[in-house]
Amino acid sequence: MVKVLRIRTVEELKKHFPYIKEVILGGKVFICGTDTLYGLCANALDEAALERIYSIKERERGKPVSIFLRSTEDIEKYAYLDDTGRKIVERFLPGPLTIVLRKKDTIPDSLSKDYIGIRVPKSDIIRELSIVPLTATSANISGEKPATSVEEIDERLKERVDLIIDTGVCPYRKPSTVIKVVDNKVELIREGAVDFKEILKVVKD
Repeated sequence: MVKVLRIRTVEELKKHFPYIKEVILGGKVFICGTDTLYGLCANALDEAALERIYSIKERERGKPVSIFLRSTEDIEKYAYLDDTGRKIVERFLPGPLTIVLRKKDTIPDSLSKDYIGIRVPKSDIIRELSIVPLTATSANISGEKPATSVEEIDERLKERVDLIIDTGVCPYRKPSTVIKVVDNKVELIREGAVDFKEILKVVKD
């Protein structure tokens, strides 16, 4: 039976942190609540762990996977950020936004070819767990409804992972907004928890 940890605060997380760190650095896969949806998480730089993510989720190989980072300061370790991107990051992150940027060589091609989607979520727990970049793909079988609580997660998925971290119901209960920012131009890929009009206002200021 898969281990389930009920964690609501960073203080509670600290009690289990050594064990969860072993899970992450050992290339294992876990489910955890975020600010938007429950995520299927593993060390994004571990190719074997990434392969398991694709297999567990029944996701098409080569379809890019976004990453969680601990802080906005980490973004430029993995991607190129222009002035427009910086404005957006300063205003909306941490928060329910995925920003797609041109990637650096620190991101393996197996994760994403030319661009990388980055999330710095408004969730202290998932940020604390991002001791390495974590995969930030929703905890659902590809094409099926994503989950906003542990109860909504498909039983098939629960059986395939090594750990489930129950953080309660996700506050936003909808996916992140996804934008692409390249050469100071902003493109909407998916409207979600952040209103795209608000992003455009910040860019124009």
